Amino acid sequence: MQKEQPSIADRSLISLTWPIFVDLFFVFMINVADAWFLSQISDNAAAAVGAMLPILGVGFALYSTLQQAGGSIASQQLGAKDNHKVAGTYGVLIVLLLLSGLFMAMVFVVGADYFSTLLELNDDLSSFATVYLSTLGMFTWVLALRFAATAILSSHGKTNWNMFSTAIMSAVNILFNYILIDGKFGAPALGVQGIAIASVLAWSISLLFSFAVILWHFKIKIAFPQKQQVLKEVSRPILKIAVPSVVEPMSWQLSQLLITAIVVSMGTLSLATRIYSFNLLFIGILYGFAISAGVQIKVAFLIGANRYDDAQTELVKGIKVGVIGVAIFMAVLVSFSAYFYSFFTENKEIWVLGSTLLFIGILGELGRSFNLIVGASLRACGDARYTSIIGFMSMWCIAVPLSWYFGLQLAWGLVGVWVAMSLDEVIRGMASMHRWNTKKWQTKGLYAKERELS
Repeated sequence: MQKEQPSIADRSLISLTWPIFVDLFFVFMINVADAWFLSQISDNAAAAVGAMLPILGVGFALYSTLQQAGGSIASQQLGAKDNHKVAGTYGVLIVLLLLSGLFMAMVFVVGADYFSTLLELNDDLSSFATVYLSTLGMFTWVLALRFAATAILSSHGKTNWNMFSTAIMSAVNILFNYILIDGKFGAPALGVQGIAIASVLAWSISLLFSFAVILWHFKIKIAFPQKQQVLKEVSRPILKIAVPSVVEPMSWQLSQLLITAIVVSMGTLSLATRIYSFNLLFIGILYGFAISAGVQIKVAFLIGANRYDDAQTELVKGIKVGVIGVAIFMAVLVSFSAYFYSFFTENKEIWVLGSTLLFIGILGELGRSFNLIVGASLRACGDARYTSIIGFMSMWCIAVPLSWYFGLQLAWGLVGVWVAMSLDEVIRGMASMHRWNTKKWQTKGLYAKERELS
């Protein structure tokens, strides 16, 4: 294993990112499948579960941030050929994610009724939402551990195995959705709860597969901390990236919660359109995430190896690939919007409104590409505080207030919300690019101070 690690720097960006994209595509297909199965119950069921996604997203954002932070530290250690520390980093990352998962599980289960009330969902919507959140939330720690497994494999450049794991998860999820939604093969007809249970089963089987690959196929060593002092010392560089980094995605999820409340006040049509539109846009977003994840792996490794010019080259390459891909995707999506929306609903009012949102979203998705790719690279270097501050300010000074102003005060409805969110993405992308160009990130890496002293 150790002999293969330096090859990460020499592998092409595409060789790292295409498995990540397919991996994330399978995640997207799970969301699409869930949305489709929910739509077979009713539009209310789809809308109710969609309203809970920003709340679940808070936990997912926490897990993702810890995963990226731990993976970045491990990649820097591998790039610096500091291999003896990597096993301890993996062990601490697993502990941190497990504790985070157990905490979020308690929040989701205890707060399920409260969150439904907070969003002012009516009786039918509230019932669907509460059942889904409490069932899925109870086992969210399983997903947290899966994020840890993903980080371990990614830091070694084994992104294809994450892809295989997610493919299994997707297949299991669709199978049990089919069985449990209305009781196939003698199983109970569980409706919305069945969809949540299917997700938990899929997470569990995927988790077992990933750790089997890590421990028995690649024989990657994991060293759990035996003393509290060791836990503190090893977790410090992870948390140095994760703590400021978590502000941005969690702030985004919380801002989406408020924006969802604004959309709920516009009626079920707007809420359902928003959910279906996000499902369609999600594949473009996942493409941006895939490119950013691949760039992050390479940049972190190169920073650890003290190859700053190569890190710059990889970022520019990633931006080009990301922007061109998103532009093509959005052109196809806008051109055939009615066809894509017909997968979810026959309501032509949703088709018309959705096509307008997708057209507005072209600018926003291009801005998101810069934001994801450059932001991930800054965090890989340890420069997480800046992106968090800019993200927080932009969301709460632009996205949320302008969604309220454009959507409700100017009566633009859901279109106004989309304009506000697009502006937020563009501004954050520009700010991240400006920060990278200052080259301050070169002083933020795990080994930056050691090199300054030497």
